[in-house]
Amino acid sequence: METTFLGGMLNRPATDANAGDGWRVVGDGGETFLRADAAGCRLFTWGSLALLIRGYVAAGRGGLPDAETTAEAIRCHYLEHGDLAVDGLEGSFTVALIDGQARRVLLYRNLVGAGFTYYHTGPNGFLFGGNLAHLVEASEAPRRPNRDVLPLFFLYRFTPGRDTLFESFHRLLPGEQITWDERGLTRTQRHTFADLRETEAGSDAVERLQDVMGSILNDCSAVYPGAANLLSGGVDSSYIQAIWNRVAPVSDAAPPSFSISVDHPRTWLDTDYAMTAAQALGTAHTLIPADGLYAGYLVETLSATGEPPNHVQTAYFPGLARAMVGQGAPAGLCGEGADSLFGVGLASAIHEAEFARRALPSRGLRSAAAALCRTLGMERLAGPLRLANALNDFSDLEHPVNQAASFADWAAARACFGESAVAAAAAQRRTLLDRLAVPTAPQDRLHGAGFLGEAVDSASLWTTLFNHAGADLLCPFLDSRMLRFALNLPPAVRYPFRRPKELLKKALERVVPREVARRRKLGFGQPIFEWLAPGGQLRPLVERIGAYDFVRPETLEQARAGPNWFLYSLLCYDLWHKLFIERSLPRSERDVPAHRAAAILAPSR
Repeated sequence: METTFLGGMLNRPATDANAGDGWRVVGDGGETFLRADAAGCRLFTWGSLALLIRGYVAAGRGGLPDAETTAEAIRCHYLEHGDLAVDGLEGSFTVALIDGQARRVLLYRNLVGAGFTYYHTGPNGFLFGGNLAHLVEASEAPRRPNRDVLPLFFLYRFTPGRDTLFESFHRLLPGEQITWDERGLTRTQRHTFADLRETEAGSDAVERLQDVMGSILNDCSAVYPGAANLLSGGVDSSYIQAIWNRVAPVSDAAPPSFSISVDHPRTWLDTDYAMTAAQALGTAHTLIPADGLYAGYLVETLSATGEPPNHVQTAYFPGLARAMVGQGAPAGLCGEGADSLFGVGLASAIHEAEFARRALPSRGLRSAAAALCRTLGMERLAGPLRLANALNDFSDLEHPVNQAASFADWAAARACFGESAVAAAAAQRRTLLDRLAVPTAPQDRLHGAGFLGEAVDSASLWTTLFNHAGADLLCPFLDSRMLRFALNLPPAVRYPFRRPKELLKKALERVVPREVARRRKLGFGQPIFEWLAPGGQLRPLVERIGAYDFVRPETLEQARAGPNWFLYSLLCYDLWHKLFIERSLPRSERDVPAHRAAAILAPSR
């Protein structure tokens, strides 16, 4: 079974299929094991002690990644103090330590730790791994949907936080350490955003950004000199490419870059966006076609990960990763996380509301002005006035903090689960902000919600898909040094008025023509509603969506009549349910999208 890593402490022998050729220790109480047979994982063993490092880690801000030295330091500290020595480590990493003699497991994920780590406790003991689908299979536990998180899923197309769609299967959170021993499970929040706060530096922010990104990409180059960038043409991936061109190993050939290409009128501009950026940055760009039926890509992604794709484009990542591996790229570079660090689009709504508060200091006056604007049909002006009266009320479901990274039909979610359940789901995502000590200023809360509730999850899921294909994925914006840099920027620099990602654009202007750095942002949307509609390629699956007690028949019929994000999320849930709970759709380790699409679109008999 292909996997990123899998380990556990069981009260019975581990199966050969689960333990593989990895480390195993048999004791009176059962067996402990740990295997790591995928990109990005290093396994170190010393008798009854095993340590896994996933991702890249450097001791301090100046050194290159050195897994061997870090592993030895962690081992020595653990033997003396019984804990993990992770303070001061930089990069993007997860650490797993198993003490077979003491029958103890410690897991730690740094604030931007590479990839997901899942865990499960049950009658047979404790299991953890980097792929949820594989962990569920290895556990042999009863498979039940986690009904408590369904409102959360239908708001955010994912379940941000600790809980997954599977009951009793959880994720290790950013900055969290968990310990499992004979006494049970203990969770500790080792690090928060507050640990990265420093005195603001006064030097030029663009220069400091270049230095930080250069250090991070130097580390990436040391680990994967043959890595290639996922170049969409946006400012995030373009800036990574510009700095990568300077730090990557010198070669006579142009540096490779890749992007997905979907042959549809709605996506043709995306292809041109990537190609013009590649031309400006001097890369040898490869377009990976994704012209099969979307159903095949979607089912393959669900089958490979056990997680729903929180982005429509996520379904293309298995094919992208396989193509890159086939062309010799051991890892991809990805720009995910930049928006949440340097400016999401919804930041402008908060800027406008703050301006409205200054212009109209009286709450009553703002309310009257908003009512007048609505009466006159001027909703564009009414919105900032309304938000100005609720700017610090994060329980307001229309607040940008709750709307960030939400591709949902909120009315349909309310119809299914009720107002209180929807409010509780939004509040559940906001608990991540409190847990990680995100400051209470509206802009900080907004960007924290994007970072913790979407960016880290997206990158982790994409990493799972790259691992499934035998490659790794590195996200330079999701590195502890980049997070520290962003958190310590003055608000006026990090969140300039109505100019999201202005700092990145200024930095990119120094290395590419201004028209490339300043061109209009594309949404990279897919024609998903067209495919869900009658006559669309996904419509046969829509018509076969199962009956679920949380979906009111009239809500489903309305969604079928006018496809929306609720219908897409319900389709993803339905396919997930059929793959893992009902097991009426077959899973395979190596799915071929075209063949899978033909199989799942065939009429039921």
